[in-house]
Amino acid sequence: MKFNPDKLETTFIEPMTSSGPIKGRKYTLTHSDETGMMFLDIADEYNYDAINQDLRDELLGTWKFYNDSCGLIFYAYIGDLDYFPSLIKYNAFKYHMNLALQAIIYGDRDFLKKHPELTECPIYVKFDSSIPAFDNYEFYGYVKDYII
Repeated sequence: MKFNPDKLETTFIEPMTSSGPIKGRKYTLTHSDETGMMFLDIADEYNYDAINQDLRDELLGTWKFYNDSCGLIFYAYIGDLDYFPSLIKYNAFKYHMNLALQAIIYGDRDFLKKHPELTECPIYVKFDSSIPAFDNYEFYGYVKDYII
């Protein structure tokens, strides 16, 4: 799947703007299966109102800082499904992950231009599942790998 910028709608919710702040910056990425549109909210809280509670196929993310290092951490909810439904959902997340990460990085491109040091930060995705095989952190490269 190729990322199409015309299929992304980005909303900045105060106090976040297209240039900052860094601390507390949170991403909520949702989408419409009907239109193919993706919706990115950038705020100081996750936009739980935008999440479809039946599907739970959103991607949530935030910046983490540890001493002199940083990371962009995302959360993908698999839930407490049985093994095979969990496998299907896990694989669906993995299939769409590059597209989702490109959308988020693109949606916050002005912020990253203002803070180019953040492009060196690694990206990790925490898959949250009651099945141990799908309950893990996975490395997805660096922010700079998703800049279009």
